Amino acid sequence: MTKPVVALVGIVLALTLIPILEISLFLGSSWAGILPGFTDELNFARVHSIGEGNITAGNAYFLEHSTGAPLVLFGGAWINAVPLWMGIPFLPALYLNFVLWSLAFAALAYWFARELRAPPIVAFTGTILLYIQSYEHVWRPINLQPVYPFYFLFYGALLRFIRDQSRKNRILLSLATGMTFYLFAYLWQIAVITLGLLFLYALAQKNWTLAKATFTTSCIGGAIGLPVPLYMLYLSHSSPYFWESVGRLGLVSTHIPMAEILYSGGWIGLIIVFICVLFWRLPVLKKDAESKILALFVLISGLGLWIMQGSNLITGKQLETGEHIRLLIAPWLLFATITCALIAWRHRSELTRALKVFSITVLTVLTLVNIYLTYRYFLPFLPSESSRAHWVEQQAYAKPFTWLNEHEKESVVVWSNPRDALSSNLPIYTKHFTLYTYWGMLELVPEGEVRERYLISQYFDDPTVDVLKKESEMAVYLGRHDYPHQAKTIEREVKVCRIIYFWSNQKDCGTILSSQQLLGDTFFTSLETRFTDDIKPNIKAYLQKYHVSYILKDKRIDANYHPEELGATLVYSDAYYELYHL
Repeated sequence: MTKPVVALVGIVLALTLIPILEISLFLGSSWAGILPGFTDELNFARVHSIGEGNITAGNAYFLEHSTGAPLVLFGGAWINAVPLWMGIPFLPALYLNFVLWSLAFAALAYWFARELRAPPIVAFTGTILLYIQSYEHVWRPINLQPVYPFYFLFYGALLRFIRDQSRKNRILLSLATGMTFYLFAYLWQIAVITLGLLFLYALAQKNWTLAKATFTTSCIGGAIGLPVPLYMLYLSHSSPYFWESVGRLGLVSTHIPMAEILYSGGWIGLIIVFICVLFWRLPVLKKDAESKILALFVLISGLGLWIMQGSNLITGKQLETGEHIRLLIAPWLLFATITCALIAWRHRSELTRALKVFSITVLTVLTLVNIYLTYRYFLPFLPSESSRAHWVEQQAYAKPFTWLNEHEKESVVVWSNPRDALSSNLPIYTKHFTLYTYWGMLELVPEGEVRERYLISQYFDDPTVDVLKKESEMAVYLGRHDYPHQAKTIEREVKVCRIIYFWSNQKDCGTILSSQQLLGDTFFTSLETRFTDDIKPNIKAYLQKYHVSYILKDKRIDANYHPEELGATLVYSDAYYELYHL
């Protein structure tokens, strides 16, 4: 076992060099300290903000909310800020976290694969492929970077627990369950559902030992994680703008699951069918204790994921659940494929010709799906000409950011075009905040303030109703409930209704409406009126309200910006940017 582990560590460490190699190869001497845009910047800003002393993990983009309460708890944000508190500079700290979490990912994924009784070479190969598939998400310093290792820990602990409900395994599963609460809201809900399924299975089988152990372990794990749901309950009642903030994250009311429940969840269904067919047509499996344990684990864990993915069927609340659970289904799918292949291989001599054809077909399809997912999620790290050009362009951010850091020792607010990625990168590479950016509205902020900030940021653009109605513009200032999820939800409900009542003309399934139609003309007219009658004539008062100290102009896209009209003084200029002090 030692050789595979050593080789695994070596290969993973080598793979962590990919960002450094791409910076060296494609940026070289032009690199100015701005990381290539492999993925979104939201999570980098949150870690940087905590590292700068905003311990509560409030809004990393808006100064007035930087010390407020976080809308969503991500334990990984505080963990990844530890190197910053130790005095390690931001970029080395990011990379250090990336390397450490990569090693944790590999170690726990390999351990989990071995718990599935995969041979060392299979566990080694599967872990490497899974790491490559998950590379994009392991790179991001919150969300799934710290989540995946604990995800594998929970499943490995669950599998050990199913085999043996010893005190050691009960403690391990309790701790693993409790930790899921602090890392990712979807993960702890999956853990709860999965343990619930195991408890129901134990009751159905009249296995009272397993039932009692599952119940007590679940209670202990739930008690460890209880502060998290209690915090969310408290916030939902104490903050007058909690629900509108959650709405901007994409919350909609519907009992119709997203199509993702078939696109990615459908593979869970295929694996369940595969296992059921094998046990139905191959009675010898029912006498194989290890195969029964593995099959039970795959069925329960898979159903836990699938039920969570379609949970709004019961709850009536959908918060981009399908897409988020897909990111947890992907690694499960690889391990489940390996497990199914191992069960079939161990009993290959007993398989009939029909079962062999069936098994080869299903396993081939699942293998191709895993290959596709690996390619899809590793794609951002396969540079194209457009991505290289974008990486080079991003380096221009460094000069104005450096000037701000050198000349402003305390945090200030900078007004820049919210369509420019510069605005969301500013809080990542400086201690300063932005007047408005899309990422800032995905935190705990009043809806009225979000739109007010947006309209202020449009002072030089004079937005009209026609402009405000453009989908590209709506994406800048509307939360994900208003654009696009509410319209998509209604469209999905209408289409499902039409399918169900295809042969009947007596059911009115409603009308499919666009986001613009749902909001109504009055909404856009009121925004324009608010801008022309209030924001524009009182711009200086609003800039004072949000403590705006600088205007950062991108010469390439902000030709109509004339900060001097507001009495601003030019204090910095280069080939791309001008910085004005108010």
